[in-house]
Amino acid sequence: MRRRAASKVIAVCLLALLFVLAVTEASWPEGDMDPTTNEDVGEVLFGTSEVEGYGLAFFLIGLLLLVAMLGGVFLAKEEGE
Repeated sequence: MRRRAASKVIAVCLLALLFVLAVTEASWPEGDMDPTTNEDVGEVLFGTSEVEGYGLAFFLIGLLLLVAMLGGVFLAKEEGE
């Protein structure tokens, strides 16, 4: 039992070390980043008027996902007597 736990700890440590090495050795871009602001993102998502943007689409997709998750929970629930 202890041998399995020790092997799991070693595996997690090796994966963490691999992740740290991958992040530190990666070549990251230098210079100025994209000058996108929060206001630009808000205009894309919600638009500048009521008919533009993707706000309504995000709302409807979120509502659809909520209904799908509730339906999945309802179908997975076993019937009790």
